[in-house]
Amino acid sequence: MKNLFERKTIAKVLLCVIWLCVIFYNGTRQGEISQKTSKEVIKVASEVMKIPAASIDAAGVKFSDINYYVRKNAHFFQYFILSIFLCSVVRKIKLYKTSEIFLLLFLLLLFPVLDEFIQKYVPGRTSNVLDIIIDFSGGILAMLIYNIGYKIRKNKGTVKY
Repeated sequence: MKNLFERKTIAKVLLCVIWLCVIFYNGTRQGEISQKTSKEVIKVASEVMKIPAASIDAAGVKFSDINYYVRKNAHFFQYFILSIFLCSVVRKIKLYKTSEIFLLLFLLLLFPVLDEFIQKYVPGRTSNVLDIIIDFSGGILAMLIYNIGYKIRKNKGTVKY
């Protein structure tokens, strides 16, 4: 049983590392390639929602505005997911509650700062404090949701270590 616990913990840590690699991979892609990916996401979303590109332009919405919001939401959701993974790992460490919170807050701020620092040196990319705030916000929201869910499961007696 103890091996299963250790395997789950190792798997959760690996999931965090893999997701961090995805985030840093996205952050180190050259600006032109990153912009192209965002445009493809918008194209697919408009096809799924059956909204022709011409009607977007006709409504007075600029493609660059949509692209901006897609990119900012990508920041938010990347760190939202990372935060859920991190919460799960930190919960396994079993620190004092305040230590858990400070560790999570530190990591949720450290990784976006590192990501933006690296982007500063990637051709076609810039470093932006707003992105750090968006990333951190996604992490904080996920942390709150995770802890609310944990408390609900704990009160029902369904939490397993």
